Amino acid sequence: MHNTSRSVAIIDLGAMGHNLAEVKRLARDKKIIAMVKGNAYGHGLVGTATFLADKVDYFGVAFVEEAIELRENGIKTPILVFNPTLPEQFDDYFKYNIDHTVASISALHDLDTKAKKRGIEIKVHLKIDTGMMRLGIRYTNAQNLLRKASEVKNSQVVSVFSHFATSDEENLDFANLQLERFKKVIKFYDEQKQKPLFHMANSAAIIRLPESHFDMVRPGIMMYGYHPSEFTRSCAKLCPALTWKAKATYFKVILKDHPVSYGGTWVAPENVRAVTIPIGYADGFRRMLSNKGDVLIRGKKYSVIGNVCMDQTVIKIGEGEAYKGDDVVIIGKQGDQEITAEDMAAKLDTISYEVLTGIMKRVERVYI
Repeated sequence: MHNTSRSVAIIDLGAMGHNLAEVKRLARDKKIIAMVKGNAYGHGLVGTATFLADKVDYFGVAFVEEAIELRENGIKTPILVFNPTLPEQFDDYFKYNIDHTVASISALHDLDTKAKKRGIEIKVHLKIDTGMMRLGIRYTNAQNLLRKASEVKNSQVVSVFSHFATSDEENLDFANLQLERFKKVIKFYDEQKQKPLFHMANSAAIIRLPESHFDMVRPGIMMYGYHPSEFTRSCAKLCPALTWKAKATYFKVILKDHPVSYGGTWVAPENVRAVTIPIGYADGFRRMLSNKGDVLIRGKKYSVIGNVCMDQTVIKIGEGEAYKGDDVVIIGKQGDQEITAEDMAAKLDTISYEVLTGIMKRVERVYI
C-alpha cells in the first residue's frame, strides 16, 4: 500500500510501451538494449525492467550492483554492465550471469585468465573510444584488442560498441566522424568467420542517424518519453511516462511582512494564502527551485516561495483555492496544465536526465 499522503512517482507503462514502439519503428528489426541504469532514469529499476523484460533483447546498466538487483528480482534477460569489471567483482558477474565491458587488452587478459582458471566461458563486449574520451580503447589502437579477443579461448565476444558524444547537437559533423571511425574499426571482422553484434546508437542517434543502427540500438531517455534535445522532436512522438505527485499537508495565511522558510528569502508583501507540501531536496525537488519552482494544484500553476527545505516546501496560492489533502503535481499534467521534467530542468539550468534520475528512492514508484 503506497502512502499517497506524501509523495509518489506514478509510472505509466502504457506511455513507456508507446515510446518503445517508437524505438522499434525507427530502428526496424534491430535488437534493443534498454538502458535502465540510474534507477531506470528515475522510473524505478525493477518495476521498469519487469515491464520491459519480454520486449527487449538486453538491459544496460552502469554498475554490477544494478545488474545483481535485477537478477535477484527474477529478471532473466541478458544484462551488460557498461563500466569495466573490477577484479573483485568477477565472481558476482559469474554467479549472476552478467556480461562484461572490456576496454583494454590488459583487462581482456585478466578476465580471460580468471575464466580459464575456473574452466568457464564469459561473455564480453568490446568498448571502442571513437571520440567521447571517457572509456574504451582508442579507435586507432582498436585492432590490437579485436585481434587479441579473437584469439583468447575463454571469452566470447558478444558485441563491439562505441558511444556518440554529440548526436543530440544541431551539427552532426563530429557524430558522423565518430561513425566513420567506428566503421573502420569493425572492418576487422570482414575477414573473420564469426561476427559479433555492433552497436553505437543512443536515443538521439536512433532518431537522427539511421546509418548508426547497425545490429543493436540503445534507447535511454526516449524510452521514458523525453527527447535528448530539441533537434530530435520532429522525428519521434514521445509520451512522458512519469508523473510526480504529493498532497498538500497544511494550509495557512502568511501575514504581511512575515518571512518564509530558512533564511527568510521571501517576505509576504501582504497577507498571503499558502500551502505546505511534503517534498524537498531529499526527494529530488532541488533547493535551486527556491523562489522559482512551480507546481500544479486544482489545474492551476502556483509558485514556490522561500527556500526549499529537506522535506517540505511552501507554495503561494494567493487568490487560488487549495487546501490540506489536495493533489499537487510536481511533474506531470493536471487539467490543461503541464509541468515536464524539461520545464523543471530549464529552471535549474540542466537537462531532463538529471531531473528524472534525481528523484530519490524514498519517492515510491507506482506502476499503472
